[in-house]
Amino acid sequence: MRVITHCPACQTQFFATEEQLNKHGGKVRCGHCLHVFDAKAQIVDIAEHKNTPPHSEPTASDIADSESPTLTKSADHTRSKKDKTKSTLDLHVAQPSYLDDISGKSKLSRKLARNNLERWLWAAACFLALVAAVLQSIYFMRNEIALYYPQVKPFLVQSCQMLDCKIALPEQIELIVIDDSDMQEDSKHAGLIYFSSTLINTGSHSVAFPNLELTFTDVDDTPLVRRLFNPAEYLPEDINLELGFVAGAEIKIKLPITTSETTVSGYRVLVTY
Repeated sequence: MRVITHCPACQTQFFATEEQLNKHGGKVRCGHCLHVFDAKAQIVDIAEHKNTPPHSEPTASDIADSESPTLTKSADHTRSKKDKTKSTLDLHVAQPSYLDDISGKSKLSRKLARNNLERWLWAAACFLALVAAVLQSIYFMRNEIALYYPQVKPFLVQSCQMLDCKIALPEQIELIVIDDSDMQEDSKHAGLIYFSSTLINTGSHSVAFPNLELTFTDVDDTPLVRRLFNPAEYLPEDINLELGFVAGAEIKIKLPITTSETTVSGYRVLVTY
């Protein structure tokens, strides 16, 4: 069963059910002005509205009701008026307000707050995952980043000092060409051979210096002695190994080698990492 009650603060009338009135001892919140009041104590006598003559002179109470924009279905005589306020009155008669109990609103507020918190937590987790993925990519691709973006290399070097890693130059052996190599015996010292050659970096960027492998052969081109020289052993002293083999650079090599009592007739040379 539905009854009509009204808000003592703004005089707005509402439909209410017994179930709504029995919750929280009749304490409700006005949906218009949000005032909390006892709905049971503010019930409107429906019979009093029904007994009001449809064409009688309006009383003070009727005037107050006609000025209020929240009339209910119980005031049937107001629906017959055709003055300028009819459209406004009919709107509220056709769509009466219903009471929202306090506990329902508090539960809704808690649910909204929990949903907002969950959304913020998910956003923070996604942001942290994105940052971690970017940092991981930078760590594993630090050599390529330093190569193609040399302006950020100092920052990568500083970061590697803290992470105990290093920025290595690319090892691209196909970019290094051996040119103009030769081998001559020293006329003053028996068994001493001077190997000379030129290494050229044909690439467009710096690469790591390769190792130099020499293989001495006899007259039948059979390998007799094989030696492997690292960059620090065959490069001139003024070469900076950390800068690497600069693009388009040419390096002259003159390397003294002792063959002891082995008689050599030829040689093979290659570069490797």
